Amino acid sequence: MFKLVKYINIPKAVFDEVVVKGKFKNYSEAFTIESFIKEEKIIVTNLNSFDESFYPPIGRGELESLELAKQKNELLLIDEKKTRNLAQILQIEHQTTIATIFELLISNNIDFSEYKSNLKKYAENSWVSADIIQEYIEKGEDYGK
Repeated sequence: MFKLVKYINIPKAVFDEVVVKGKFKNYSEAFTIESFIKEEKIIVTNLNSFDESFYPPIGRGELESLELAKQKNELLLIDEKKTRNLAQILQIEHQTTIATIFELLISNNIDFSEYKSNLKKYAENSWVSADIIQEYIEKGEDYGK
């Protein structure tokens, strides 16, 4: 990911959900993200005040992520379908993790072998269907071999 961008902004609610709660549950990704924060590759960003009633009921992390992308006019990386649909309605530029992995391949930041490895790791840790993974493997074959 950091081959595409210098750093990633996350709102405090995402930090609390992923790092604070994740460390309590001993999730390895919580410690990885914490190390990226220390390296200033991930920046925990405070939001300007905003009208929460503008949004439908969604999780705090999703809410703050949408608002952060809107306030900073930045790409929102989001996998949760309801939030992606809301981003579309609000005209907030967004993409999924799997699309970002594909972008790394087509921009020659990773090779096909690394691409497939990343897809496998992603599939193991997400709710994405086998059909979607297969679709992206096939798309990647067109670029990576």
